[in-house]
Amino acid sequence: MDRLVYEAATSGDVGLFRRIKDGDELPDVLYKKTPKDNNVLHIAAEFKQIKFFNDIPLEYGSSLFWATNKKGDTPLHVAAKVGCVEVVEFLIEHARKSLHHMERGDEERGPADGESQNKLLRVKNSDNDTTLHLAVRYNHDEVVIRLMEADPQLCCFTNKANESPLFLAVRKGTPSIVHCILRRTSLAFLLLFMGQTD
Repeated sequence: MDRLVYEAATSGDVGLFRRIKDGDELPDVLYKKTPKDNNVLHIAAEFKQIKFFNDIPLEYGSSLFWATNKKGDTPLHVAAKVGCVEVVEFLIEHARKSLHHMERGDEERGPADGESQNKLLRVKNSDNDTTLHLAVRYNHDEVVIRLMEADPQLCCFTNKANESPLFLAVRKGTPSIVHCILRRTSLAFLLLFMGQTD
């Protein structure tokens, strides 16, 4: 990844897109990666640069939202880990809207069905952690609330260590997160049961 692009992503320099948009190099610049396979959105999420997300040309950015780094993290995993509610909300909304714009699904662009939002939320990294696992592990209450509102069934997934998000919250001693998950758990299990009876 070019140093200027990296610095633009860390600082939220949205002028980068305007400066190079008229040239043919914009897609090439956006798809460059760091040695850890982070793209510009991973970097912008890590540094909580919501302006960068708001200004990315979406015609180029769709596959960037779904891209994983060497740890299997999407930009949403990174945003959940650092506790950036604005970026988490942006990515959830983008996934929700993307199902209207996708005509077919593939590995680069993500799924094309009505479960687009939930599929992005449920992507597991190399430790089988979902975004909810990371938000719980790093004590980000607001992110946990947003993720559970978007997909209550997230609390049903376990990671490689066979830990559910609720187990992590109890073990960490975070009562507000435990309460949030428990409040929505009955709904998640009801939805899961209804899905199995169809």
